[in-house]
Amino acid sequence: MGPHRQQYQLGRKNERSQRGVTVIGFLILATLIGIVGLGALKLVPIYLNNMRLNTILDDIERDYQSSGRGPTDIRLDLNSRFAVEGLRIPREAITINQGRNAYQLRVQLENRELFMADIYFLVMYDRQVDIPR
Repeated sequence: MGPHRQQYQLGRKNERSQRGVTVIGFLILATLIGIVGLGALKLVPIYLNNMRLNTILDDIERDYQSSGRGPTDIRLDLNSRFAVEGLRIPREAITINQGRNAYQLRVQLENRELFMADIYFLVMYDRQVDIPR
């Protein structure tokens, strides 16, 4: 085939236009990664607070296994541990009920975090531990 016909060969495409990611594709990808990253930045502190709360409740459950302390002592100990960990838990989120053979310590918490515009993340925390009397 002559050199004047090489540019019109079938099956041969313009290699320059098929290389890599286009600018529009890159912008879409960067936007999606940014949105997911923003969500992670908003949710990680809530997750860490829930982990601290789990640790505190596990410690309370372990420390009070053989003691005969009442609900007032449990609430005071909880408040001091929350202060040490830097947690701000509303008083109404904590309930201590008398069960048959144990006190039932329950923490119900709702965290709302603004994501963007009018979109919020809602993270619910609900855990109960039994403390023998």
